[in-house]
Amino acid sequence: MHFLPGNLSLESRPGGLYELRLGEEVTTFRSQKAAIKAYQELRARLEKDFPAREPTLEERRALLQQEIADSMIRHNALRDAGPKKKTGTRTFG
Repeated sequence: MHFLPGNLSLESRPGGLYELRLGEEVTTFRSQKAAIKAYQELRARLEKDFPAREPTLEERRALLQQEIADSMIRHNALRDAGPKKKTGTRTFG
């Protein structure tokens, strides 16, 4: 899990350890539950220091145009169609 504005991350390491990083400071946990709890507490404090801001009108327009372009590229009826299925014979037995 990552919280980019506060440079906060929680990663699992080999051997069942969980590493919580806040900038250069590193804390290691053996319990996933304790690591997630510490991450959530730090994130709540950081969210107060780094509040989310609303995107500007220009940013919204750019995001909308990008989403429209991506959705048009993702779907192509001819490309997404699977191979034609073979039908049985037309003989009656």
